[in-house]
Amino acid sequence: MRCYWAGSDQSNNMKRLNHSQTFILMCGLCLLVSGCLFKSSRVQARHFILTPLPHGGNALAATSRTPVIDVGFVDMPSYLLRDAMVIRKSASEIEVLENAVWAERLDEGFRRVLQDNLSAASDHGHLSASGRSDGTVRLSVDVQQFDVDTQGQGTLLANWRLTEAGAAKPLKTGEAHLSHSGSAPQGNPQAVATTLSALIGEFSRQLAAVPRDAMESKP
Repeated sequence: MRCYWAGSDQSNNMKRLNHSQTFILMCGLCLLVSGCLFKSSRVQARHFILTPLPHGGNALAATSRTPVIDVGFVDMPSYLLRDAMVIRKSASEIEVLENAVWAERLDEGFRRVLQDNLSAASDHGHLSASGRSDGTVRLSVDVQQFDVDTQGQGTLLANWRLTEAGAAKPLKTGEAHLSHSGSAPQGNPQAVATTLSALIGEFSRQLAAVPRDAMESKP
């Protein structure tokens, strides 16, 4: 008569089961760590541009006495010369919005929109970089701050200089300290582009009458 020790078979089966469970668990952990099991979907970046003042009642009025303003260089701090938008969290901290991207360099967009706005204030129409005339004054802008905070408050701090064509001495210099209240940008990067565009519009209005007044006050 043969005798079987059932306990031994059950023990072997339990060991094999435990080994299998351990192997499956380890495989799952490896997949989880490598990102293969739960791979997060990549959020597609949104691209934005600055926009000029609308044509119509809110645009700058053109007069026959307004000289053409040719926007030259626009200098900006390095924290703004990045693809991603930034939000100011404090005087010493900014937040980078990786999924909200400028479609063009911010200094180039600033120059383009400022030129477009100021051209609307001249009866000469839009001026290209190579279309300067004797009545042209050259504008240079040095931007210190151009951003929006977490509450939607936009700030533009800049120094500017106007120079007549062919002249070494500036015709007029000045400073801009502008602010504009817009929508909070968290979850709404379009608000950043809208507020910054509005700031350039206010800057354009400030500058529009300067060359005419400066020319008229010349001896």
